[in-house]
This record gives sequence, C-alpha cells and structure tokens, in this order.
Amino acid sequence: MAVNRLVLSLLFTTLLLSGCASVGMLDFDDPEIELLALEPLPSQGLEARFLVKLRVVNPNSIPLEINGMAYDVFIRDSKVLSGVSNEGLKIDAYSESVAELEVAAGMFGSLALIRDLMSKPTDGGLPYKLNAKLSRSGLGGAIRVSREGSIDLNARP
Repeated sequence: MAVNRLVLSLLFTTLLLSGCASVGMLDFDDPEIELLALEPLPSQGLEARFLVKLRVVNPNSIPLEINGMAYDVFIRDSKVLSGVSNEGLKIDAYSESVAELEVAAGMFGSLALIRDLMSKPTDGGLPYKLNAKLSRSGLGGAIRVSREGSIDLNARP
C-alpha cells in the first residue's frame, strides 16, 4: 500500500512539474536575428577573420538568456563564414541586443564565392543567408533561426 502511494505521489509530482515547465512557453516566439556588420580583423595564417555584429530581438514577455551560439553565413549560396561563441547574452523582454562575434572565413566557400563573383559581377547588393543556433539557459533548449537579406557593397560606413 505504501508503494502505491509513493508511485502515485511521484506520478503526480512529475505531472505537476511538467505542467509548470510548459507554462509561459505556449506563447513563445522565436527571436529575430539580423546581420548588422562584417568588419575585417587581422588574419591568422591563411585564415581570414571577421567581426560579425548581429542584432537579436526578443519579441516575448520573458527575458531570453542565451549561453552560446553557432552560426553560418552564406553569400550567394556559398558558405563563407562560420563560428561559435560561448559568450552569454541576456535580452530583456521585448528588447534587443547586439552580439559581436569573431568568425573565420572558410577557404572553399570563399573561393567558390570569388569564382561566382568573377563570372557574375554584382552592381550593389549581395544576397546572404544567416543560420544561427541559439542555446538557451535552463531547460529551454536550442532555438534555430534563419535570416535572409542583402549586403549593400556600395554603402558608406
């Protein structure tokens, strides 16, 4: 009889905790991410390095705590930049923040892009796609976000 009460108690506690964990997550929208800038950094050997500035927007009523991210930048469908960061970032509810991340330029993707640009030059904007995986603190898990846009090569700093 005591074993049945223990099993029932554990089952009830598990259901209660799983219900509490999902409260507030039913109306959770993925954050928005935008590529703000690509700034060259000193190279390391044959590897070109860049500082990428990303704007992360939290459209939710709860703070978003990110404890790491992985990201790839494609230009004209060629993967040219990729990187990871374990820098923490806290974005308050209905707020935004700018993350500054170092990335390495992949040699094969860069060569493919150069070849593509030489055969089909652009007169201004280059289409890009940004894929990011944002790891949340706690039980939230990871969020995958994609963004497409254009980098204006004629823009003045």
